[in-house]
Amino acid sequence: MRTRTTRTMACVVAALALALAACTSTGTPNPAPGPSPSDVNLDGWQLTLPVANPESGDADTIKPARLAPPWLTTTDNGAMAFWAPVGGATTKNSSHARTELVQTDNFEAGTQPRTLTASATVAQLPNENPDVIIGQIHGAEDIKSVAWVMLHYFDGAIKVVVKQAREGDASQDYILADSVPLNTPFTFRLSDNGNGTLTFGLDANGQTKQETAPVPPAFRGATVRFQVGAYQQAETAQSTAGDDGARVTFTKITTDDQPAPPA
Repeated sequence: MRTRTTRTMACVVAALALALAACTSTGTPNPAPGPSPSDVNLDGWQLTLPVANPESGDADTIKPARLAPPWLTTTDNGAMAFWAPVGGATTKNSSHARTELVQTDNFEAGTQPRTLTASATVAQLPNENPDVIIGQIHGAEDIKSVAWVMLHYFDGAIKVVVKQAREGDASQDYILADSVPLNTPFTFRLSDNGNGTLTFGLDANGQTKQETAPVPPAFRGATVRFQVGAYQQAETAQSTAGDDGARVTFTKITTDDQPAPPA
């Protein structure tokens, strides 16, 4: 009897210990585990929206970045969903509406190693021009109107376009994939290696592709920044349908000061 009583008391003590461990210091039970969060942190970013600023009439900006339904929302698994309608407001130097994060930490092109890594899924493209830019190394400060390195998802193909001059249309294309269907997850990397070269990488459909390019003389030492999101490439005037545009979901957006890993 004494042994049975001792065992019973031990069970009660253990149960109480478990109950206490499940409470916070205020006595409030810890919440049940939710969906696994994505690797997306809005610290260090501002957000460009496809809605007009009431004062300027150009695309509005949220500083610092935060969720802004219906343009930037979270999914059930914690990913971030970007929606950019064709008929949205545009920035001063563009005719394409976007919902896009803009990094607030600039760097000098070709001299400082920086890498943007993102895992994305494209769910929708514009009807008239099925093209969305989802990652950029963009001009900042005195060349903030210049898009320099742009990763396009065009009707399933993924390529990087590198402008060769600050003005005009001269550019070089780097093909990373010919066919990545809608709703297919993939990971891309845009790297300025800090030594005068750029590296672009893609992991999709179980395959990895990497391309290396020189930093054009026109951009060496220029102040630039990363941008990532849904920058749809249909002209605003092409459609008035409220559901026409680009939808892109990200489960990872990270930047660091390391060059791209070797192929």
